[in-house]
Amino acid sequence: MNIGDISINTNFAMSQYLSSKDGIPAHMIMAAQDKINVTAEDLLQSITNNKIGFLTVLDDAEMIKDIKALAGKYPASKYTDVVVLGIGGSALGARAIKQAFAGTSKSKVTVHILDNIDPVPFSTLLQEIHLQKTLVIAISKSGETVETMAQLFILIKDFKKLIGAKAMDKHFVFITTPGSGALYQLSQKYGIPVLPIPQNLGGRYSVLSPVGLFPASFMDITVSDFVDGGRKIRDIFMKSKGVNVGEIAVVYYLMHRQLNKNIMVFMPYSSLLTDFTEWIAQLWAESLGKKHSRDGKEIYTGSTPVRALGVTDQHSQLQLYKEGPADKLITFIEIARTTAKEKKIVPVPPVDVEFGHLFGKTLDMLLHAEMNATRMSLINSARPSVTISIPELTPKIFGELFVFFELLVVFVGYLYQINPFDQPGVEEGKRILKQLLH
Repeated sequence: MNIGDISINTNFAMSQYLSSKDGIPAHMIMAAQDKINVTAEDLLQSITNNKIGFLTVLDDAEMIKDIKALAGKYPASKYTDVVVLGIGGSALGARAIKQAFAGTSKSKVTVHILDNIDPVPFSTLLQEIHLQKTLVIAISKSGETVETMAQLFILIKDFKKLIGAKAMDKHFVFITTPGSGALYQLSQKYGIPVLPIPQNLGGRYSVLSPVGLFPASFMDITVSDFVDGGRKIRDIFMKSKGVNVGEIAVVYYLMHRQLNKNIMVFMPYSSLLTDFTEWIAQLWAESLGKKHSRDGKEIYTGSTPVRALGVTDQHSQLQLYKEGPADKLITFIEIARTTAKEKKIVPVPPVDVEFGHLFGKTLDMLLHAEMNATRMSLINSARPSVTISIPELTPKIFGELFVFFELLVVFVGYLYQINPFDQPGVEEGKRILKQLLH
């Protein structure tokens, strides 16, 4: 199936290629069709009522104008470093974008994303950068995120000592909910610019808002391309009345609920996408791991996301996936074309006979062959997989991937009949942390 520029192959999750025990039989898909249609109608109603913030934000043209205008106030001629303070959904999207396009970016600005409070990298960075040429972007929807605020307090003190309180707007930008929270209060006191996070937009769904796009604007990327790609997937989804994504989502749902595949392995065959799978992992775990259904019943549902990297983890995890417990669904993610200037593998005597199958090939050709070999090996052991392919990695297609996975996760959540937008388990941990620090 193709959805926009994304190709999804679920064949090797079906029993005709595996077994009735490890693959989904056709009759199970047929029996689930009514559930797909009802769930799609439920989700479409939520979209019509503007309850799905990551879709409505795609039509906010003023947001893009504001991002570009504000970024223009911090030119590379005056700023060499941008430090992003955020955690979880406030950082993972920007991290994924940075990694994906680091090799093609011509930006003279270095973007640092501090999404952990480990004091060693934090202190090391402060020793390496020049504060006079640094912009700090603090991101927190609530404006109260403890880890982000802790780092921010340290930096505000350093900047006040260096430049004084009156020039804070030249070195800080806050991305938060206007009107409340500590970040907003600080912005009012020091005259710091604020980019708003829409009220109906959760952190892990916020990559195509100022949360991900403002940091990306310093990476030599046209940020509107991400939104264009996301809007393309949204429009295709709406045109199909949700059924296209629903037919993919039901595979993950049935694998978990009917075939007891409790672990979802996301395995890109590109090092450019490892941080993207970090983003997927949070989106998947925090959205789908829920104690209660929407009607209040205790259900303790959700599958566990695992990040792997091809070919690296063929040598560290594949043994478990192939011969360990049959409790996993592997999702391969591949980029069909590379932008690298490829060199062919050539013979080097005297070891030129046993490696004859390599000669004349490129590393990209080898990479794709490795993925196909791994997939075939898993099929031979009746281990199911899904393959997601994109033709190339561009900002527009990356925007498509972001929205596709957001819709996929939400659809799976609606199939579970849970709320995929809250995170009560995380909130409890925050309350306990505050008590421990008092």
